Amino acid sequence: MIIHRPQTAAEAVQLRYASPDTTAYLAGGTDDLRLGGAAEGKELIDINALGFDTIEDKDGKIYIGARVTLQKLVESDLIPAFIKDAAKFCSSFVKRNSATVGGNLALRRDDSYLAAALCVADAKLLALSAKGEKEEPVYDYLKGACKCLLMYIVIEKDREGWVKRFGNTSASHATLIAAAGNGIYALSVKGSGLACGNTPDLYETMEFCDDLAGSAEYKKYLAKTVFSLRR
Repeated sequence: MIIHRPQTAAEAVQLRYASPDTTAYLAGGTDDLRLGGAAEGKELIDINALGFDTIEDKDGKIYIGARVTLQKLVESDLIPAFIKDAAKFCSSFVKRNSATVGGNLALRRDDSYLAAALCVADAKLLALSAKGEKEEPVYDYLKGACKCLLMYIVIEKDREGWVKRFGNTSASHATLIAAAGNGIYALSVKGSGLACGNTPDLYETMEFCDDLAGSAEYKKYLAKTVFSLRR
């Protein structure tokens, strides 16, 4: 395995764009470095010397560095309670101490700990691409593929909401994660992806499948009832 250690964010992005099929960014590495992980067979671009590891309050907005760990998210007084709850879905303290916010989003997993909660928070991403810095909603970022380097996740201060997880065990892949707040609803369902909008009837736009996380019928039932049960 080859590991590149760029000195600047721009250099990291240049390496990623030069070989998009054979490179991957490395931060916490909880998925990249495991056997069969996302970066197996690829060259890794180590971004751990580039910063983006702070949580700051700037003009009523919270800037969360992409390299902030899930545990640091839980411990910060600046982070809304429901986003902390989402970070706690990672049941392993050891993993929370290494897994990063940016990594959890960049993997675009349908059992992402944070995706639903951040969508409800109307979070924005600040990222660096080959064309320069850009900002976009978390939900838009998660819908597509991207080679940019995540720098910060930005949310309004004092956002309110709730998030709920269903799974076979606390350590298994989530069957479904639901979040709501500020008139926004989000559902992340194993095998079905992520849906977000202004109505609790998100399940109507989703297709459900049978897998180890649960049957299609069970997933649809959860997706159909979770928001009404929460109310």
